[in-house]
Amino acid sequence: MTGHRRAEAAALLAAGGAVAFTGAGISQESGIPTFRDPGGIWDRFDPDEYGTWEGVARLAMERPDDLASFLAELRAAFAGAAPGPAHRSLVELERAGLLDAVITQNVDGLHQEAGSERVVEVHGSFSRTSCLACGHREAATRSEFLEGLDRAILGLRAAFVPSMASLLPRCSRCGGPARPDFVAFGEAPHDLAEAETLARGSRVLLVVGTHGEVFPAGALPDAAREAGATVIEVSRGDTHIGADLRLRGEAGRVLPPLVREALSGPRS
Repeated sequence: MTGHRRAEAAALLAAGGAVAFTGAGISQESGIPTFRDPGGIWDRFDPDEYGTWEGVARLAMERPDDLASFLAELRAAFAGAAPGPAHRSLVELERAGLLDAVITQNVDGLHQEAGSERVVEVHGSFSRTSCLACGHREAATRSEFLEGLDRAILGLRAAFVPSMASLLPRCSRCGGPARPDFVAFGEAPHDLAEAETLARGSRVLLVVGTHGEVFPAGALPDAAREAGATVIEVSRGDTHIGADLRLRGEAGRVLPPLVREALSGPRS
């Protein structure tokens, strides 16, 4: 039965017009821990404090050692992460002209690092900074991001932290403090209209590694189905995704053979 479902999914992908929608599960296999799963980061660090910009700024002044521990855990995860087989499989689909774009909830930049050309990051990215003074956004390499974390951790563990801004890198345009360009709790998603347009315009929405619990991004699969797309889900367990076709297993094991079959099959 699994082979039959994979063949059906491969035939759908082989016809083109697909869009991928990815979440934490695809990056977990690359070494980045999930935030929401049992044992994840939000089990150990209160998201009301560590998941909001205001909370982080308050922690920097009132409990700098606790914030330093949180940032050190992030640094360890991101330092060792690299694109996995699932990321590379999506690149193969895109290069073959079968995948139009990747919509991701992840902030790690691994899709771009793998080679994906069109990536819509609805929850922002640690691979960019956003100036708190002028709003200018600019790309940041992984090494620059890690160096920024190192400076922040060192500053937090120093005897005195004058301000949160003192821990941040500077904007190349105006010299103001620039924060990582992630979407914190309570902030609006990035490029949601573009993501909705892509989802509604797809023939196939390939959902990989997300439970569909975080809204408004979690509504994209339903929007795609309402517009006539077929939703294929790749997940390790039960989710809230309303899928037409489900493939169970780790993305890094499911996607490579699925993509190989799609690339070798007939195209319409």
